Amino acid sequence: MDIVLVFQLAAAIFIALVVAYNILHYVLFLLVTQPKDASKIGHELNQFEQRQLIEWTPKANDFLKHDDEKRTYDDVFGAYRDEQANYSTCVFPRAAFSRPYEAEFVLLKLKDGMRLLDLGCGSGAAAEYLARRRNIEVVCVTNSSVQADICRRKFANLGGRGQVIVTDFDSLDLPNERFDAIYALESIGYTKDLDAWLARCWRMLKPGGRLLIRTPGSLDHCRREEDYLSVTAFFENWRYNFVGANLLVYKMRQLGFNPIRYRRLPFWAWCITWNFVQHLLLWKYRLKMRTFVELERIIWRTSKVFVFGNPYNTVLATKPKAGRVNDAAAPQMAVAACAETSRVVAARSHFDPTRK
Repeated sequence: MDIVLVFQLAAAIFIALVVAYNILHYVLFLLVTQPKDASKIGHELNQFEQRQLIEWTPKANDFLKHDDEKRTYDDVFGAYRDEQANYSTCVFPRAAFSRPYEAEFVLLKLKDGMRLLDLGCGSGAAAEYLARRRNIEVVCVTNSSVQADICRRKFANLGGRGQVIVTDFDSLDLPNERFDAIYALESIGYTKDLDAWLARCWRMLKPGGRLLIRTPGSLDHCRREEDYLSVTAFFENWRYNFVGANLLVYKMRQLGFNPIRYRRLPFWAWCITWNFVQHLLLWKYRLKMRTFVELERIIWRTSKVFVFGNPYNTVLATKPKAGRVNDAAAPQMAVAACAETSRVVAARSHFDPTRK
């Protein structure tokens, strides 16, 4: 075969692969930015979601033992979370290798003058991006002093429109109805009290405000004990609670959020995005994090179908402007949710975890 023809064929294949890869990213972007109505989910929890609420609650000092080692969160991430790095793997740009956090910009419907709260901001990549797109004020919350310093350096050029609070977001105390939007990108799984976390978001949101949550994995479709145990092993290694769309919608509906929309993306589609591939390489080879080595073993020795069939979740909820559950009622609803959790605990005491 002529060498020129071989070269042309190779070039055509390469171009076709790049085009296909970008089309994949664009399809994912469209799906994420057009979430479905959640009226058909979140009306009840399956037995594994009920157990999850009891068995997978992170503890106060979990952040001090990150990645199953005697290392803090800052020890692990401080060396690489620089000004150019985005924190979350849940980035869905319009095309590969392009600007991240475009989907968040679309979903939050940002306008000049808005005030945003970023719960678990990481290195502040999303906050900086959004603040550069619109004349908005962003308050970032992190328990990492290393990441807080990175955020402050980024915000130095934003004319005081960025603020960083270093605290555990479970102890955050900010005024009522202060924010037009709140978002948490792969951070809600670290909360030690999901009901209180969501009730706090309700309280801090203005009427008409939006709450955007992204979180990987869930037990929405878990039906077997071995599948639950395989994901439990990952939780034990990473100390991150995989809160699914069904569980979030269930809790949000109790608080009065309406409308609620959601999108589940197949794990396989999410994990071949360019951003995820970059993070996987960094985590495994540069940071030498044991999590993903252990995760690979879990996948291959347990249920591959369940692990790869697990979704990546986007949930977008709005606090109604009128005819809403008022802020005074929100704490009572949170108490009711806690009572439900207590009921699950009582039921759990009669449940044999070894039963298949």
